[in-house]
Amino acid sequence: MNLFKQLNALFAKPTRSVAKITHIRSDGTLEAETVFGKNQVLLRGQGYELGQSVFYDTKTGQVLESAPQVGLVEMDV
Repeated sequence: MNLFKQLNALFAKPTRSVAKITHIRSDGTLEAETVFGKNQVLLRGQGYELGQSVFYDTKTGQVLESAPQVGLVEMDV
């Protein structure tokens, strides 16, 4: 691995987004709907409930943690 890739691996941060869990599959994966785009995404994680909002990594689909249950407003700038 070259030096650039090594540095990127050290400082890589997950790209977060918020989704609401809409279905829990029998294999343990989670179907969710993004808060902003209302797109369907397939996530990986355990210990979450139906209807719960979560933060997830947009690159890997891994659930990072629970998100607060607050209303979000999208504003044009």
